[in-house]
Amino acid sequence: MLRGFRTADLPAYYNLMTGEFPEENRLLGWRRAEFFRIIRRLDRLDFRIVLGLLNAIGRPLFRLYIIEVDGAIAASALESFGPVSAYVGSVVVAPRFRRRGLARQVLEACHAMAKRRGKRFVILDVLDSNAPAIALYDSLGYRLVGHGSHLVRSMSTPLAAAESGSVRSFRRSDGEALADIARTIVPQARQEVHPIGASEFRVAPAVVRALDSKSEAWVVDRGSGPVAWIRASVSPAMDAGHLTAPVIGPSADPVDVRALLTRALEWNRTEGASRVVVEVWDENLRGQAALREAGFEVAYGIRTLALPTGAA
Repeated sequence: MLRGFRTADLPAYYNLMTGEFPEENRLLGWRRAEFFRIIRRLDRLDFRIVLGLLNAIGRPLFRLYIIEVDGAIAASALESFGPVSAYVGSVVVAPRFRRRGLARQVLEACHAMAKRRGKRFVILDVLDSNAPAIALYDSLGYRLVGHGSHLVRSMSTPLAAAESGSVRSFRRSDGEALADIARTIVPQARQEVHPIGASEFRVAPAVVRALDSKSEAWVVDRGSGPVAWIRASVSPAMDAGHLTAPVIGPSADPVDVRALLTRALEWNRTEGASRVVVEVWDENLRGQAALREAGFEVAYGIRTLALPTGAA
């Protein structure tokens, strides 16, 4: 039976996700009690009213699909929605239910919803090492639109001091200039499925509050507008802090960029992160170089795949 997620599913769902995604779990360090608390928080009346209204007008923020077999969670997938594409993650089938076509079934539910919502593409990420999943996605018609890596840095390594008077907090008005820089970095294949706009650099406060997380962003600006940007985030549900991949223009001074990264790392350290993780695309050469210079190392490679839905 294909259905939506229920709060009562939490223990079984958590065990399935952490058990079947060991590499990601080792990297992120999911915290069971906090994960449960945040999901149950979303079931509060105030959040349920907002989510219910969005569902009623056909604009849900996300859907978590469950396939139940004999009273057990056999498969699941999480789908969220952007302006052009739907994003699918956490596609998983419990070991004892494999080879029954359940992964294909839950993906087809995601595809149908994306088309119904008028999204032109479905996008997902898959680890380079996950050959069975790659074969499935290939059989469904997904195509490669990019490759990247998850990089990690332990916060046990002392941070080298780096200061710059050109680093300041991000402002909403910085978005357009940063989007112009990002478009020069991101290949056309990615931009087709995920157009880059000023909203890429903002996070809705309501989302941050709902997930009980924290997020801050900074730019390098020598007086003529932002030439580099980064965002840091933490969640009580995991050990690792996060950076959004830096956007660095060709005119950015390396000293300023180093100070920008130091500011973000220090913020993560202050917020209690034991390590920091960032996903960065291969084409983001300046971002890759800055992260490596700051002590980040590759944890694993990841492919971004996309499937056209046929929606107009």
